Amino acid sequence: MDLKDFLTHAVVSLRKEEIGTIIGPDPEQFNALFELAFSREMPVCWRATWIMDYLSELHPWLAIPHIEKIWQEIPEQHPDGVTRSALRLLSRHKIPEDFQGIAADLCLSWLEQESVPVAIKAYSMEVLLKIATAYPEFTNEFITVIETQAPHNSAGFKARSHHITRAMKQL
Repeated sequence: MDLKDFLTHAVVSLRKEEIGTIIGPDPEQFNALFELAFSREMPVCWRATWIMDYLSELHPWLAIPHIEKIWQEIPEQHPDGVTRSALRLLSRHKIPEDFQGIAADLCLSWLEQESVPVAIKAYSMEVLLKIATAYPEFTNEFITVIETQAPHNSAGFKARSHHITRAMKQL
């Protein structure tokens, strides 16, 4: 199967569950999805990231070899759909020690940018909670940024921020 052609044409008429079954828990296919996910070729890149995230939710072990590479790639400017799906995937995995500072800076920056979609901000808060769990000394800074941004964001942001800040305060 030509994965690029599949993501360009066949994906349109299928649900992610059907696509996940077609691609399956194949590490080689996951590697190919990874390469397409950060290719910047629309709409292939965001579809590849979307499927990569879905497959890693079903089979977390598929993503583990790629976690550091995704953290290296995600600071680059990618379409919002790619960033959202990649960050969702990353929020379910341990953040490598070498990338925790980058992750914190990036997620705080996304929270403070008005133009960043709410889903990216929500997954950013999840990542910050992981970092705060490992480094409680950053909790107050994270809470301050989240609470400062809450009044300027959607109801979805406010609900997620309440849940995250409550969890951080219990650390």
